[in-house]
Amino acid sequence: MSPLVRRAAAGAGLVSVLGCGVAHAGVAHVLSIPAQPMPAAVLRLGAQAGVSIGAGAAAACGRSRPIRGSYDVETALRLMLAGSDCTFRRIDAQTYLIVRRPAAPPRPARAPPPAAAAVDLDTIVVTATKRDIALAGAPYSLSAVDGAVFDAAGRRDTAALATRLAGLTVTNLGPGRNKLFVRGLADSALTGQTQAMVGLYLDDTRLTYDAPDPDLRLVDLERVELLRGPQGSLYGAGAIGGVLKLVSRAPRLDVYEAEATAGLTFADDTAPGHSVDLVLNAPLLRDRLALRAVVYEEVLQGVVDDPGLDLRNTGATVRNGARLGLLWRINPRWEARLGSVFQILELDDSQYAFEALNPYERALSVREPSNNDFNGASLTVTGDYEWGRVKLTSAYQGHDLDRRYDATTAGWRFGGGGGPLAHDEADSIRAFALEASVASSPSAAFGWIAGLYGSHYSHDRTGEVLDLETETPLYEAEKRDETNEGAVFGETSWAPYERLKLVLGGRYFYVATQSSTRAVLSRGATDAFDGETQDDGFVSKAVVEYALRDNVLLFGQVSQGYRVGGFNGGVLLDGDYGQPGGPQPYREFRPDTLNSHEIGVRLRAFEDRLALRLAAFVVDWRSIQSDRVSSDGLPFTANIGSGSNEGFEAEAVWQDGPWRVDVNFMGGNPHLDAADDSYPLSANGDLPGVPRILGAASARREGALLGHQAWASGSVGYVGRSTQQLTPETITNMGGYWTTEMAAGIARGDWAATLRLDNLFGAAGDTFGYGNPFLLDSETVTTPQRPRNLSLSLTRRF
Repeated sequence: MSPLVRRAAAGAGLVSVLGCGVAHAGVAHVLSIPAQPMPAAVLRLGAQAGVSIGAGAAAACGRSRPIRGSYDVETALRLMLAGSDCTFRRIDAQTYLIVRRPAAPPRPARAPPPAAAAVDLDTIVVTATKRDIALAGAPYSLSAVDGAVFDAAGRRDTAALATRLAGLTVTNLGPGRNKLFVRGLADSALTGQTQAMVGLYLDDTRLTYDAPDPDLRLVDLERVELLRGPQGSLYGAGAIGGVLKLVSRAPRLDVYEAEATAGLTFADDTAPGHSVDLVLNAPLLRDRLALRAVVYEEVLQGVVDDPGLDLRNTGATVRNGARLGLLWRINPRWEARLGSVFQILELDDSQYAFEALNPYERALSVREPSNNDFNGASLTVTGDYEWGRVKLTSAYQGHDLDRRYDATTAGWRFGGGGGPLAHDEADSIRAFALEASVASSPSAAFGWIAGLYGSHYSHDRTGEVLDLETETPLYEAEKRDETNEGAVFGETSWAPYERLKLVLGGRYFYVATQSSTRAVLSRGATDAFDGETQDDGFVSKAVVEYALRDNVLLFGQVSQGYRVGGFNGGVLLDGDYGQPGGPQPYREFRPDTLNSHEIGVRLRAFEDRLALRLAAFVVDWRSIQSDRVSSDGLPFTANIGSGSNEGFEAEAVWQDGPWRVDVNFMGGNPHLDAADDSYPLSANGDLPGVPRILGAASARREGALLGHQAWASGSVGYVGRSTQQLTPETITNMGGYWTTEMAAGIARGDWAATLRLDNLFGAAGDTFGYGNPFLLDSETVTTPQRPRNLSLSLTRRF
């Protein structure tokens, strides 16, 4: 036992840890207390918060949980003692006592998972800012959803987050084919060469570069965090709209536990679907090494019919995956966490319909299956010291996609014989990233973080137009891009006055891209190109926060985001790549940049029953990169002009006894201010596919049913109307629909059951007005809401 622990444990039952200042209940303190034996942790808490804590029982409480950020004493004690056999008692505003928990009755009934709407603005700790901070005091437009939400929800995909996080929208081309947008900032409905608008992460593994969301099943998550606005200074390119971070539950070093969940899903006029989720936690060396594993399968039937192909309920989804986490506590200061993820996602067809037919019907010549296979791994080593934290992270991503489009309507362009044509695309993506950072203690008067970043990224894409009757390729293309990036980043914080804090951050980056293309058309046209480009620059962030009162925090932020340029490739049927001054597509597309200005407030009222966040923002976006469709139906990337968005968003949580009400709203004006002369879209038109209004409200009540713990919830959401201009001549409409759901759960001992009903009124609103680039001139497509859907799940904990 270290001298520090012996001093804290001496005189059990009589010792108190004396602080050096005066404290008051509810006042937040900046704390930095690494995980360690409880007596030492209690000693540090008393010293940093200026309170007296009776530590007589602390020696029997095991190890503490780490505390980093701004907390009041009682919140810090709750977090520190979580999972232990101890709790605390408040004597007065300056005195607390650590005590053992009363002996629990054997095999107590477990509380059921919370209902589906749980935006937690309370004591949750978030990490999207690359430092641990309390969400309630975060001077950012930052939100978090507790992972237990998905333990209860019938849906566990990324799209389920859209009604729970203000300003988040998800396209609906199909599972594994969607893009994420935040605050109305959207570049295109298509997925092509542009980097993702939103940085999507699972712990320290990035999930998207210039590919769609892999749509991992959201099982066994600690929480989901959404950090809005450009995050170029911390995350670099590809976080121009924000960061969505999925935080998995870490392996527990002190307990064996397992959980199995089985579910059935029934939708109107379709076969049932099913899901199975298994979770296992096993300490391999108690208090030193632990393993946590997740395995799952989900089968969801399709709902769209194609009478011409004699198909019913096309669009079935099969999702199989696993996650593995290994936590090694090397010593009291250092720990290492290894994580891996693997998923195979298969769709037997696309899910759009034709507007001219019934809401769930279309007429194609070719089925359109797709796959999205993802695997990733990360290793994070963290060292906690009194002066701060050292963090080393390495990550790998492998992402393979393939998809088919019916290209029959464009057969005359490719020299087809009049039979069915298919356009097949395949992508193979590999990425490696390393990051090293050093951060000061949150309790330091002058805070800072500094880091180095490096990555290598490769993307191989093939495209082929195939005559299915003769099995003859009419068009073939291969394209390879390799990108190397290096960056230095840092951030400082300074509190010149007690209630005022200033934050400045920046990132210098250097990026080099090499691109090569080989393409051939059966009629003789060919394309061979090799190019290289370099780019460097500096992006910054500035934040000011002011604690107007203990329960009111004002903040303002200016931040920047960027994406690098690249090259187009492939044969153009209507000519060659243009030159500056002429029409696009050009061979090379330019970088784009985004500047955001924001003010907001976080407050608590009515004896902390109400937690509220309000924010107003103005965004200026220059040289917007956008994946487009050429006249032959093949993809390219263009700079379409400059855009902006002015908006307002709100999140509120009301908790009173057994009741909880959540509300979120975003209103904005995302539009194109000036079209690029070389690509004449409609100036003052909408940015593609994002509504001007988004909102949702939910209510939940806990109670008892037949003597067992139970809950019930209901929610309603609205997605406003939006448009997208996929070509200068083609505009599609979508949105203007309501979402509804009801759910209830009951728990008895180690068993829990959940019943959920989605789309109560069977609405068929158009969730996405795009499906196939070869149909833009011939058909208007819609993607209707999934029909009324009933889900039942049963969970057993071991």
